[in-house]
Amino acid sequence: MKKLFTLIVLFILTQNATAQKNDLRKIADSIKAEGEMLYHSEWASGHSTQVFASSFGGKKLLSGGYFSYETKKEMTTVFFSKNEDPVVIATVKFGHDLDSSKYSIDTTTRKFTDNEKEFYTIRSKAAQAVSNDTLFKFYQNTSLNLVPIIKNGAKRVYVITAQTAPDEVLLGNDYLISFDKDNNIIKKTKLHNNLIPLGTGGDDPIKASSHQHLGETSPFITATDICAFKLWKSRTTWVISFVVSAGYVSAWHFSDEFLEILTQAEFEKIMKNK
Repeated sequence: MKKLFTLIVLFILTQNATAQKNDLRKIADSIKAEGEMLYHSEWASGHSTQVFASSFGGKKLLSGGYFSYETKKEMTTVFFSKNEDPVVIATVKFGHDLDSSKYSIDTTTRKFTDNEKEFYTIRSKAAQAVSNDTLFKFYQNTSLNLVPIIKNGAKRVYVITAQTAPDEVLLGNDYLISFDKDNNIIKKTKLHNNLIPLGTGGDDPIKASSHQHLGETSPFITATDICAFKLWKSRTTWVISFVVSAGYVSAWHFSDEFLEILTQAEFEKIMKNK
């Protein structure tokens, strides 16, 4: 009877461990997908801004801002005018392969499409919130990028601290603004407690980087972390980056862009056996 009881307990523990591992895999897949989507938008915006600035410098003075969005065919970035009733003044498109040498540009002035109006509206409301709400912090020699995302009916704008120095990756000081279906702000979330500059390695190669998530910060790596890692991958010497919280360790592998999330106990066991 005692042996049977032991077997039952072991079975329950095994089932619980398997369920937890499956849950963490789902969480990791979800965070990675969001990070990829954010990266695509930031990549398109960055490269489109370069194209716009070099090819249409005169029109740049007329721009009130820009945003990017993804369709089944391509990544599109639109630059809009500064006036109260803005129009699109330039459109830059890249393929899904994100080849910076292959793009199309169109400087025909036109109205927003219905889809673009939605992106513009939530971006504008996010910009107002950033300007008026003390939740959002500004650091010297940095700026905040607004990244609107609309997917499966969910509307949100990420606010990300823009990269400045070539020898460091900036994480943190990022936010998520969520909207309802009528484009009203329903939640503003601070994703990291502060700004985290990490050295890229340079002449003194660093194979790993790490930072902590404390307090109200998510116990897992964030989509903004993954976006930053992908954007600056070629400028670092990192092989892996860890995000450590009270209960979990998230590990981003740069070579195959694989994300795994482990419990602290699992991580400590692996490190002990190495």
